[in-house]
Amino acid sequence: MLSADQIQKLYPRAAAEHLAAFASQSDGLLRGYGMSRKPIRLQFFLAQMGHESAGLTHTEEDLSYRAERLLQIWPRRFASVADAAPYARNPQKLAEFVYGGRRDLGNKLPGDGWLFRGRGYIQLTGRITYAEVGAIAGLDLESQPELVASPDHALHVACAFWEWKGLNKVCDTGDFEAVTRRVSGGVHGLQDRRAWLDKVRRVMAEPPAPEDQPAPGLAVAVQRALQARGYTEIGAADGDIGPRSIAAITRFRLAQGLPAGLIDKKLLNALGVSA
Repeated sequence: MLSADQIQKLYPRAAAEHLAAFASQSDGLLRGYGMSRKPIRLQFFLAQMGHESAGLTHTEEDLSYRAERLLQIWPRRFASVADAAPYARNPQKLAEFVYGGRRDLGNKLPGDGWLFRGRGYIQLTGRITYAEVGAIAGLDLESQPELVASPDHALHVACAFWEWKGLNKVCDTGDFEAVTRRVSGGVHGLQDRRAWLDKVRRVMAEPPAPEDQPAPGLAVAVQRALQARGYTEIGAADGDIGPRSIAAITRFRLAQGLPAGLIDKKLLNALGVSA
């Protein structure tokens, strides 16, 4: 499971209260919601949270943007800078314009757009989402939407969202893009999400004990074979099977449908490397 040190390395800019709550709650919540049963579930979950919350630092959507930025974010809503100007640096007015009155979000009352704006580690948005995720978590998020972003409840809410969306089963297919679509409704920020996934795998990788390290020649051959297949995150082929190499091996094994492990006969066969 995750250690406090790993959590700190994953999200180094998060506030101390968020890191402390995450560390104290993660074991029970990740087991209870099934993420800890398979490494790929936990990796995808941590990566998606990393992107959505900018490393647990962005837990509430402020919606304060320049007019020019509004055109980039909502090009269908704003045709010109003049159209966007009344909403620039006016978060509540903008929230009502882009989220208010939307049936797909369940926002039916005046003020719902702002009240149920994006919050938490996974950026819950809309009255329906708050209500249904809250029911899974055992929290009345409709009446207390601010709980979504609080250190005491943010991880539980993110886990409940994962359950609500049925994401463990999607993770089991190994399709990170499909997980992204279910989380965000599209592939927004996919490159950054993949970068987070690479970081998660590196932080969680446990280097083998010195006595279990493969012979340098074999390790280099594996690293070069991975490089040739586009797994450049390993860095130099130096014969040291450290976190970067382990992350690449893990990703390759998943892509090939191989069971969990490091350098074994199945990996060597898949890479075409002789022992």
